[in-house]
Amino acid sequence: MNKRREQKEVRREQILNAGLDLFIRNGYHGTTTKEIADIFGISQGLLFHYFDSKEEVYLELLERAKASMSDIHISEEELEHPLEHLNTMVTLILDSFKTYPLSAKLFMLVGQAQIASNLPEAVQQVSKDIAASKEFESLVNVGQAKGVIREGDPKALAGCFYSAIQGVAQTYVCFPDIPLPQSSWLVDILKK
Repeated sequence: MNKRREQKEVRREQILNAGLDLFIRNGYHGTTTKEIADIFGISQGLLFHYFDSKEEVYLELLERAKASMSDIHISEEELEHPLEHLNTMVTLILDSFKTYPLSAKLFMLVGQAQIASNLPEAVQQVSKDIAASKEFESLVNVGQAKGVIREGDPKALAGCFYSAIQGVAQTYVCFPDIPLPQSSWLVDILKK
């Protein structure tokens, strides 16, 4: 990669990181391209050299979150041991919060995007595509059939479990000195 292209990629990453911080603090509508540009002391015009719009910055962040959550897939073998697989998934998620701090922020951004109103259509579509709770729901169904996951509506249980993980992400972003929980504590929400 040539020097100019490398510098452009570094600047794009800086803009994305600044945008992420502003979006999770102020929301989509409460964040402006001027605020993002001001963090670096650049003009909005120069910002548009890297991204065409605020929507493009937001979409890029959601796409990254979607890519990181795409690892949450369940094989037939993993369905044999739903609690162990849930524990492994949560361990991976919590480890990513420690080793890649932006992942907790991306998790928060997804949560906000899924409940926000009046977002651009493309943003709404990507946030709907990120449906980790659906993967959790299938594990809950199997775990209930095997008698290892508590009784109750699988969708509600999966939503509760997913919300707990989102809560951990938010706590970690807002209060990084608070230790992350053990993955088993979160899995115990579902355990029979």
